[in-house]
Amino acid sequence: MSESENTASPEPESTDEDGPDQAAPTPAKTPLHKRRSTWIWAAVAAVGAWFLITLGMTAFHAQQANKALNAMVDQIAAGDPQAAQASIDDARAASQAAQGDINGLPLAALKLIPYFNTNLTGADQFLSSAQSVLDAAEVSNTLYADLSGTNGGPGVFEDGRINIAALEAMQPQVEQIQADLSTAQGAIDEMPANISPILRTVSDKATEQIDGIQKGMRIYEMMRPDLPQLLGADGPQTYLVVFHNPAELYAGGGASLNAALVEFDDGKMEVVDKGAVSSHFFPGNPQVPWNPVAAGPYYAESGATDGFAWSNLHQDFRVSGEDMMRSWVANGGQPVDGVISLDPKALAAAVEATGPIESELYGEITAENLVQKLFYEGYSEDAAAQAKRHEINQQLIEEMLSRMQDGGAALSIARAMFSTAPGQHIRIYLSDGRQEEALREADADGAQPAPAPDRIAFYTQNQNASKVDIFQTRALVHDVRLNADGSAEVTQTATVTNNAPDNNTPLSQRISYTTRWAFHWNIALLPKKATDVQISANEGEIKTDDKIYTDVDGRKAVRIGRWIPPGESSVITLTYSLPAGTFGTDGNLEYRAGVEHQLLINEATLTVTVRGPSQPTVLEGDWTVDGDNATTTFVVTAPTTIALGYGDRG
Repeated sequence: MSESENTASPEPESTDEDGPDQAAPTPAKTPLHKRRSTWIWAAVAAVGAWFLITLGMTAFHAQQANKALNAMVDQIAAGDPQAAQASIDDARAASQAAQGDINGLPLAALKLIPYFNTNLTGADQFLSSAQSVLDAAEVSNTLYADLSGTNGGPGVFEDGRINIAALEAMQPQVEQIQADLSTAQGAIDEMPANISPILRTVSDKATEQIDGIQKGMRIYEMMRPDLPQLLGADGPQTYLVVFHNPAELYAGGGASLNAALVEFDDGKMEVVDKGAVSSHFFPGNPQVPWNPVAAGPYYAESGATDGFAWSNLHQDFRVSGEDMMRSWVANGGQPVDGVISLDPKALAAAVEATGPIESELYGEITAENLVQKLFYEGYSEDAAAQAKRHEINQQLIEEMLSRMQDGGAALSIARAMFSTAPGQHIRIYLSDGRQEEALREADADGAQPAPAPDRIAFYTQNQNASKVDIFQTRALVHDVRLNADGSAEVTQTATVTNNAPDNNTPLSQRISYTTRWAFHWNIALLPKKATDVQISANEGEIKTDDKIYTDVDGRKAVRIGRWIPPGESSVITLTYSLPAGTFGTDGNLEYRAGVEHQLLINEATLTVTVRGPSQPTVLEGDWTVDGDNATTTFVVTAPTTIALGYGDRG
């Protein structure tokens, strides 16, 4: 063994305790529960959880309040005051709980932060408004129960009679509802202006709903002084109820093929006569001389002899309502105190409110299939079945009239039908222009838009006694070149398509009940200042009328006729100019047009394009702006107004 192998490795030298080479002992770890940071983070987590739980509860309470409110509306309409009151109580408790969440810790602490303070204050105001709305709902629930008799007492409308005295006795309830709604709107108005978009959307929706109820209250207040007289307190009042058939279309709606006379005598409602116009009231729908308010282009400018079924040719019901009353008397009917026009969509709303109707011909008729059953299917049958169809249709109308005489159903039917008033599916005209302001407020007067510098008003008027207008579709394009001096050149193109299935009607029978051919007068109403007016149609069998008429409102009207075979279209082109200053001057312009409405089964689509001298500002309507061009496209479901601004109009 070598020396080196026998030599042991030297021991390391020891060092002092404080020496630099000695390893420091590992310190003992502090337990988590004794660490300060653990408690800080735990506190933060607890506060965060508190916030989250409180926010979740606030959202839950708000959701519960909204759910109860929606249930309440349906329950009041269904005549279930007990269930409605329970929903009101639930909504009140939930909204109060949400308000307590907002005003208590920890959410109240967020009011130290400006953005959160704004929205928490806004939410608090909104929930205060909700409490006032619930106050109004509670009174409304009682009022509706009193009206319908579902509270156990006698209803205002029972056994076909409206208790006029009981109606007057409800005035304090009406005034309380108005006061509560005013308080509710006041709370919404006090919400901060810069609340979040979500909260603004909710408050805007609430304002819209409050406005709708207040509008109903205003209409009632406007009519209240005359209600006793309208309900026959001073002597019987007779109203002509007309059911319009849009399968045979006119500017004022469908042909007046069924009617009923409804009399109110000291509140007692009675249907004194009803039936088909051409077989029951005026057999053969005879042509008799009469004096319509509307003249050309609707009727002969002198010596009109159109039958009653065609007495609603004018598009504004304030005119056609008077004309229908005049024609009724000219045909031998007794004078009436008003006329009420109903179309299929108003009837469908009534069926939806009161339940299906059973028919031996059509089976079960519901709100969803009423138009399909009564029109599309009805007019697909052969001519021999028409008399049976008339009989069944009359039975359906009689069933609806019978439901109207039932106290509980009458309120539901009235509410449902009046919900269709903005689309002009129910229209009312009273003799001597009575209650004109209230009917306008209710959208029930059938008025077209007030005169505007431009006018978009295209109508088709059936001329061959066919029933094909349920198949009509229509697209209208209105192009405007607007100049800096306020003048304009306008081109309007209407495409009217007859989508009726071909039943091989021979040409010799194109004027008949069951033909699938269409022939219309295509009538275009013009703005008052229109010049250089030209109207034309695409190739086909055309009937020209070179006359420019003056409507009863002093504005111009033109028309052209054209046959449309099944599956084909008429394309009607109208051009006119409007002089300098019509829309303003020096580039400071306001393009404004009134868009009129015809009662079609398939509503018309309108596209308006305005090319102006500069980029416009949207004033009314939903426009797409691209430089100096603006375009809007929409389905015309009601009379409306569209507008654009250019330059400094101040």
